[in-house]
Amino acid sequence: MAEAVESVQDRDGEAARATTGIALLAPLRVRNYRNLWIGQTISLVGDQFKFVALSWLVLTLTGRSGALGTVLMLQAIPRSILMLFGGVASDRLRPRTVMLFSDLFRAVVVGTIAALTATDRITLPAVYALALLFGIVQAFFFPAASAITPELVDARLLRPANALNQMANQIVLVAAPAAAGFLIARVGTAGGFAVDATSFLISALFLLFITAPPRPVRATPQSAWLDLAAGLRLVNGDPLLRTMIIMASVFFFGFAGATFVGLPVLAKGPLAAGPQGLGILFSASGLGALAGTLTAGAFGARRRGLLSTSLVVVMGVFMTLVATTQTVWQAAGLLLFSGAMSGWVGVTFVTLIQQRAPHGYVGRVMGMLMFGIYGLYPVSYALAGWISELTGVRLLFVLGGTMIVLSGLAGLSVRELRSVD
Repeated sequence: MAEAVESVQDRDGEAARATTGIALLAPLRVRNYRNLWIGQTISLVGDQFKFVALSWLVLTLTGRSGALGTVLMLQAIPRSILMLFGGVASDRLRPRTVMLFSDLFRAVVVGTIAALTATDRITLPAVYALALLFGIVQAFFFPAASAITPELVDARLLRPANALNQMANQIVLVAAPAAAGFLIARVGTAGGFAVDATSFLISALFLLFITAPPRPVRATPQSAWLDLAAGLRLVNGDPLLRTMIIMASVFFFGFAGATFVGLPVLAKGPLAAGPQGLGILFSASGLGALAGTLTAGAFGARRRGLLSTSLVVVMGVFMTLVATTQTVWQAAGLLLFSGAMSGWVGVTFVTLIQQRAPHGYVGRVMGMLMFGIYGLYPVSYALAGWISELTGVRLLFVLGGTMIVLSGLAGLSVRELRSVD
């Protein structure tokens, strides 16, 4: 294992030096990656149409925000439970295959919901079933989508490719919901579901255009449980992978609740900024993240491990300082800079993990990363709501920022991570 660790560290350093200054758009010259990026970007747009349509449909059917919470919970629970096996499936069947079947299945499910909505035969149980099915499919799709990029581009292009993936997601999150709301206001929620179903079919078509390189045949096939156990042993025995996955879990546990629960409460309560102020806060964070992503994709950096972990500590300090702000612009300034650091660290960490994981294990390793992030989201949300009600929202930012600082300090304490070039 020690020799393998040294070999992968060398590969990490060579990739970092080789990518210095490379053009951000260079991966799009690779036909396979270009097909992936176009298809997934279109699918991301469809996802936002589905989210707006689903939220509006549930509130229209029930008039209760609790029902919308139930829908989100039904989606989150199977996604969290099955995420590790999604990584196993990605390694056994290839990421492209898992993504293709996921897209086709979701196209059928969302198309059915669109038809039921258009004919006024939609019911709340049908919506609950949609959420449950989507959670199951996402558990398999997410690890595969994270594992496919290293198969399509070489190490020299992996960092800018990850930056392009993240950039597309951030731009879609800013632009697509408004377009979805505009369409749904004019043609109804069925139109939003129809757009999403169509986007899945388009994404599947672009996946068919991808010709992935051949994989070596596994000499001794084994059960999914044994494959999962092998992946867990690999991560547990590698200080770098183990530390980065633990860091991501702790980071997002503090970040998710403070951001998605804390910011709305802060804008409505202490800052008295209203919905416009809340929009400013989220936009500042999003614009910062986009800038950090573009920077990570366009320019290489030395001492990536030390720089990334140090930036995480600074981000935690900035999150804590949000608790002291008296105006929306003070908070927005902190979120802008912390968002930029988050975008850079996100691209860098994903690239490091993909480069570190041995061939044939990338799906399982990414599945563990996704499990560590998404599996704790529901707990983070629940605790954040309880803390903000019991003690006030400002303490929530102090606690969330402290968790982020601790995750960064944990990374700084591991020599293998600090020394990554």
